[in-house]
Amino acid sequence: RNENEQIVEAIILVALVTEQAQLQRQADDSLHRREREVSISRRIALEIARQPNLSELYRNTIDLIKTEFAYYHVQLFGLDSSTDSVQLLYGHGDVGQRMVEMNHTIPVGVGPVGAAAITREAVLLPRLSIAPASPPHPLLSRARGELAVPIMIGNQLLGVLDVLSERDDELSDEDRVAMEAISNQLATAIDSTRLRRELEGQLRELNHLQRLMSREGWESFQQQRRSENLGYYFDRRTVFPMQNGAANGAAPVLPEGNEKMVTQPIAIRGEVVGQLGLQDLEDAPLNEEDRELLSAISQQVAEAMENARLLEQTQKRAVELETVAQVSSATANILESHQLLQAVVDLTRQSFDLYHAHIYLLDMDGRDLVLAAGAGRVGRQMAQEEWRIPLHQPQSLVARAARERKGIIVNDVNKDPTYLPNLLLPDTRSELAVPMIVGTNLIGVLDVQSDALNAFTQDDVKIQSSLANQIAVALQNAFLFEEQLQTADQLREVDRLKSEFLASMSHELRTPLNSIIGFADVLLEGLDGELNPRMEEDVRLIRSSGAHLRDLIGEILDMSKIEAGKMELRYEEVDFPHLAYEVLAGAEKYAVTHEKTHLAIVADLDDDIKFVSCDRTRMVQILNNLVSNAIKFTDDGSVTLKASLVGENMRVSVEDTGIGLSKENAEIVFEQFRQVDVTLTGHGGSTGLGLPITKSLVELHGGEIWVESVLGRGSQFIFTIPLVQPQPEVQ
Repeated sequence: RNENEQIVEAIILVALVTEQAQLQRQADDSLHRREREVSISRRIALEIARQPNLSELYRNTIDLIKTEFAYYHVQLFGLDSSTDSVQLLYGHGDVGQRMVEMNHTIPVGVGPVGAAAITREAVLLPRLSIAPASPPHPLLSRARGELAVPIMIGNQLLGVLDVLSERDDELSDEDRVAMEAISNQLATAIDSTRLRRELEGQLRELNHLQRLMSREGWESFQQQRRSENLGYYFDRRTVFPMQNGAANGAAPVLPEGNEKMVTQPIAIRGEVVGQLGLQDLEDAPLNEEDRELLSAISQQVAEAMENARLLEQTQKRAVELETVAQVSSATANILESHQLLQAVVDLTRQSFDLYHAHIYLLDMDGRDLVLAAGAGRVGRQMAQEEWRIPLHQPQSLVARAARERKGIIVNDVNKDPTYLPNLLLPDTRSELAVPMIVGTNLIGVLDVQSDALNAFTQDDVKIQSSLANQIAVALQNAFLFEEQLQTADQLREVDRLKSEFLASMSHELRTPLNSIIGFADVLLEGLDGELNPRMEEDVRLIRSSGAHLRDLIGEILDMSKIEAGKMELRYEEVDFPHLAYEVLAGAEKYAVTHEKTHLAIVADLDDDIKFVSCDRTRMVQILNNLVSNAIKFTDDGSVTLKASLVGENMRVSVEDTGIGLSKENAEIVFEQFRQVDVTLTGHGGSTGLGLPITKSLVELHGGEIWVESVLGRGSQFIFTIPLVQPQPEVQ
């Protein structure tokens, strides 16, 4: 291969490495964001599990989103169906409070929030300036982008979560996905709180009725009958339960005798549920007062029976809601998908006293529902065998719930033509299937079964739907977390391959480059004959480009060693003033090369500085990087190298009177492959590795480095290192 091909290959290598580093940085940013989203989702789930007050939940959730995602503003709207609008429930900070006090409302269909409310889909506007939408509220004048996400429970709209940014293009699809997950959690919390309030109200009412009947009712009755002899007559011998009548409405079996039977129906809200009977003896017939007493007693019996039934139902619902909270807490702490699903089905079956519970997930092709986890031994066996149901299977309640995206109840499976029998579950009599949905995406189906007829009601659909939403959000978080772990492993493997490639190519690249530079020097010295001016200029360009490329490869290899933890320092006692003057002498030649002979390059070293413990080669590299960087961006004035003692540390600074740095550029100047925009500065670019390498070398010496700068007035790069070499730890 000729020299030009080798140079082209080296340039291509640098471009590939630069692109790989940028991709890795983007992946790292995405990983950090996903980890943060998972953490926030977990915290919100825990908040939902322990916070019964919706107002506090709104405040804590909105403030958490604002703080963690650093949005300009976050607010929550609730649907007001009477006015066909959404009303602000809570907004972050003083501005949000003022808008709530102003009763801020938005008609459905108006602006991003109204559009999300009417379409039931997220509305993302990265740039409000070019969006055909209404302008933001006057109190939110700095808003430049907006994301509105509907809060849904099933097909019912509850409200809209709205976030705003103060910079163009700051909001992206990643924000949309994160806010949709949080909106699902909020929807679950709102619906669960509504159910909890309803059940708590019923429980308070039933407790009141029970206390009234058992305390006041019976105390009053006993007071009226205190002077009378009370007795109980059954069959003159003993007490025994009456047998229920035969089927088809046959009369109950009554004791034989000539007595006349007086009956009183036991009715609850007009529906007869039983009968209270009394034998009327011919020699002592019941008078009108006795009949009124019998009627009053039957009413009390009816109330007692209904209260007992409602109390049992309320206690059952309380246990179910507690189970939802337990599942929510469990899903917030489990990030491995299979472990999560198995824990959920086992807990669901046990807590709801079910015959069976299992979860199907929609496969990647969207064609089949695959059994992911089942309760008990049978469920695990079915999951291992990877049972699957086609999505369009007509004879399947699971597939039907997935297609219709709503809860399906069958309280007698033997009478339903869409029921799919399972030989491993022969005792199933009732079945309830609810879809698991995040945003508009179907994740799977939660299916529960009972061995009793008529086991499920619409209340069970609401409970299981709330549970399914929690599972879906937690499962999505688990999938995202596992995906990021896989991505991180792949990136580590790519980084390892990159390091191996750089190490293996370093010799092959540097050897021809050194030859090119050497032959260029031979030509410039005239050893092979005199060169005409044009030829000499071309050879100098070849030598300069080769030297630049060699330095570039050296920087990349240094950075690779640092990232791999293979950069070792060789400490020695170094005469720092002598070393500093050597660096400045080389800097003067650098300035001449770059046609900046008018620059003043000076040293300002304290007399107290003598020897410092450091790696001489790396210290020269640090100073060369800082001084050459200062010369590069300084057209007039001076570059000054200062050094002083600060306690047991040496403080070194390189000051220039150049173009300076803006606040934004100062924040990224030590990042890999990041540099000041050369189109703004008018100076040539570089690899963007010099300052990151300098920072890493300073930190390897146990020091720190930072920059102080004012745009247009120069910069000051400062670092400190210990004077004495740190002692290695004894293992």
